[in-house]
Amino acid sequence: MMEDPTRIQRSRMLSLWLRHKPERGGLTLTKEGWAAIPDILEAFDRAGQIMTRAELEHLIRLDPKGRFEMEGDRVRARYGHSLELQQKPHPGKPPATLYHGTPSRFLPRILEAGLRPMKRQYVHLSPDRKTAREVGRRRDQEPAILAVDAHRACEAGVQFYPRGLGIWLSDPIPPQFLRLLEGPGAPDANPSQTSRAARESAPGEPRRRRPRGGFMKRGR
Repeated sequence: MMEDPTRIQRSRMLSLWLRHKPERGGLTLTKEGWAAIPDILEAFDRAGQIMTRAELEHLIRLDPKGRFEMEGDRVRARYGHSLELQQKPHPGKPPATLYHGTPSRFLPRILEAGLRPMKRQYVHLSPDRKTAREVGRRRDQEPAILAVDAHRACEAGVQFYPRGLGIWLSDPIPPQFLRLLEGPGAPDANPSQTSRAARESAPGEPRRRRPRGGFMKRGR
């Protein structure tokens, strides 16, 4: 069995190649995002990570996030692409509520314009609040957590796409289908989080400089 650090390094490399930069591994993807397994193994060899097919299958099968899928002699990423793929995933009926974790500094824009894919093809949603918090903490130790009224959004025409292990993708979600659970302005918001977000979103203010050789004088 591969050691955890090795598994993490290899899964990150595979994710980069299949989601964002196949040229980094010398791979050519089909329009649906598939890469041939022999080509992937050669890419790992070139990167100094010699791997057998059995090890690659083990890496894919035990990936905790379910990021990859294998079909015959080919592999692709299930979600997370910044590449433009020609084939859309199949839509499905989502659970009543899904969740999204994001850095608090993005919250004002999200509450005004809704959830958007940004550099990815789809919005990424989590099956529960805990998972959304873990996702949000990758970029912010105190992320904002939003609940998505997925049934109402679906009825309004927003499409949702199941991608395995409870992960869902979606088209852009308008703000009327979002509810703030954690973060600045939430009912149980942490005061320090609120003040920090306010500082990050506020325009810069000039700071008073201390005179050389002494303390700043107070007005009388």
